[in-house]
Amino acid sequence: MKLQQNIQNLLNLYKSKNLKEAKILNKKLLESNPNEVFLYNIMGLILTEKGELNEAIINFKKGIEINPNYSVIYNNLGTAFKSKGELILAEKQYLKSIKLNYQVSESHNNLGNLYLDMNKYKESIKCYKEAIKINKKFFPAYYNLGNIYINLGNFNLARKYLEKSINMNKFLFTAHRNLSQIIKYSHNNKHYKLLKNIYNDSKIPDRKKVEIAFALGKASDDIQNYNDAFNYYKIGNDLRRNDLKFSIENEKDEFKKIKKVFSNKFINDNKNLLNKNTAPIFIIGMPRSGTTLIEQIISNHPNVYGGDELNYLPNIIVKHFKDIELISKSSNAEILKVGKEYINKINNLSNNSRKVTDKLPINFKWIGLIKIILPYSKIIHCTRSPEDVCLSIYKNYFVNPKLNFAYNLSELTEFYNLYHDLMIYWKNLLPDFIYDVTYEKIISKPENEIKRLLKFCNLSWNNNCVKFYKNKRPIKTASYAQARKKLYKTSVNSWKNYNKYLENFFKKLPK
Repeated sequence: MKLQQNIQNLLNLYKSKNLKEAKILNKKLLESNPNEVFLYNIMGLILTEKGELNEAIINFKKGIEINPNYSVIYNNLGTAFKSKGELILAEKQYLKSIKLNYQVSESHNNLGNLYLDMNKYKESIKCYKEAIKINKKFFPAYYNLGNIYINLGNFNLARKYLEKSINMNKFLFTAHRNLSQIIKYSHNNKHYKLLKNIYNDSKIPDRKKVEIAFALGKASDDIQNYNDAFNYYKIGNDLRRNDLKFSIENEKDEFKKIKKVFSNKFINDNKNLLNKNTAPIFIIGMPRSGTTLIEQIISNHPNVYGGDELNYLPNIIVKHFKDIELISKSSNAEILKVGKEYINKINNLSNNSRKVTDKLPINFKWIGLIKIILPYSKIIHCTRSPEDVCLSIYKNYFVNPKLNFAYNLSELTEFYNLYHDLMIYWKNLLPDFIYDVTYEKIISKPENEIKRLLKFCNLSWNNNCVKFYKNKRPIKTASYAQARKKLYKTSVNSWKNYNKYLENFFKKLPK
């Protein structure tokens, strides 16, 4: 009885996110109960939450040694492997969990999430639908189906599944925010009214209303109530910023280090590390600068695979160098290894396509390194009115922690200036390596600009590139709705609708 009470205490600590105390208690319980598989499972979950993935995996495996038929632990081991980026190992564990107990919706759902990460959309959809077949009230699978159909551009099905998930759990706030992105609101829209009711519910803590505030900002913008829209956006951004650890000073230090490391001398000293692969097309710039639009255009060419926002390069850099300054102290062989590893990853993703786009905007930090490790790659720099870029960023909720500069207008404009200054540095250092494409020019003279763009990428003219809005490639980023439309001009100078709130901040932006 005492063990059961201790296990309940342990579960309470884990559920309340008191991970430090949970780990201490779990360790004590394991010392006196070394053959209790459940305790190894909980310890693995605690360690996974803490990011101590190797230790988590060890504990899950110890549990499996005690009871190799405990299906739940394979599911959790799969999640630990997935968090490490070891997707094939993760798949193996999820499948084992399902084989041992087919009737668990969560395992099918987790396998669906894994297949989504692997860009296996058909398999992912099948898993989510199987989770629902097992349990018709399993709302996470409805939510995930809604998101996957957003990625695929089927907004009718996306809306259907997101609404089902909300009907089952109206406090699934991310579902509300995602749904808001594919609705064109009117004053009488039912979802608009529901959003207001949730936002005005005094029983819900303000800190949990972040995504509802962003959704209401979008809805208010649609009905051209810009005062309300800005108010909601500001509330959402302020609440989001309060939950994040971010220092603009740390960003300034990083940009200084990048310039220090990637000097003219360092690049010249390493220019003979020739990796002659011509596949990568890096599409870089600030978020919301038109990177998704450019990728839609280029990837509608038959010789191009659209990779979307790939975290491959930043992850490989962290894996090999830990700190930026270590790059300059590394051997030629170590630096060359980064390029080879990157190429292996994009080849696996694209089935060795001739050209592969990588539109992770923040790769603008690594142009100097790209020049060394992949000198025959192409770099397209997307530019857009700084004011429109910053407003568009401010109107969006991002899950990528690399974009934590987004939620405060002072920090956002400071970061923009850091980016702008670094791009000037790269262009002076590598004058023929970067191709600028301007969002406003693409809007006003699409065919001329697309011809120039394809020529830079060493691609022949293809009429499909002008019809980019017909591109059926999945889109996982915040531009999933806009990039499936024909070109429109309403996004140009849209910041002027909010001028009275923004002008003091935007005075600091480059002209």
